[in-house]
Amino acid sequence: MELEGSGYFYSLAALSMAFVGFTSIVVVLHQGTGKPLSPFHILITSLLVELGLMATSFAMLAPTLAICGVHGALVWRVSSAIMLVVLVPWLVTYPKRRRTAAPGEKTPARVYIMTTLGVLAVVALCLNLAGLVINPGPGPLAFATVYVLSFASVAFVRTYSLFLRD
Repeated sequence: MELEGSGYFYSLAALSMAFVGFTSIVVVLHQGTGKPLSPFHILITSLLVELGLMATSFAMLAPTLAICGVHGALVWRVSSAIMLVVLVPWLVTYPKRRRTAAPGEKTPARVYIMTTLGVLAVVALCLNLAGLVINPGPGPLAFATVYVLSFASVAFVRTYSLFLRD
């Protein structure tokens, strides 16, 4: 029997991989001009690749567990736990990484907004894991995966011009 929402998760995985490929091309084209990457360029490049691959992995997690024979609500709970183990440390460490890469730059409002949305994704995953308030299901995993890909997309759109400047 097909896992609930698996087609959606496969589509998210494909979209995430396309995103990682496209952003990698932009970075390679920038480096091909002979311009060095600043610490902030390196941070943004890492951010885009990390988040793109996280979204891909998150999208494939539940279908992979189902293929391995994990059944029902346990698929959603285990997937939520694994996503939390990856997402929480990333959310906690990113602000410091950003301050280190751009010490004199004010943190844009979009970073605070995306971090707040990340906290909501973490709460949804925790509720899914615990089975409280909501029955374990694909919704929180989909929300968290879309959040990760959205964070990467917002970062890409807002910093794309950095890779085009002299």
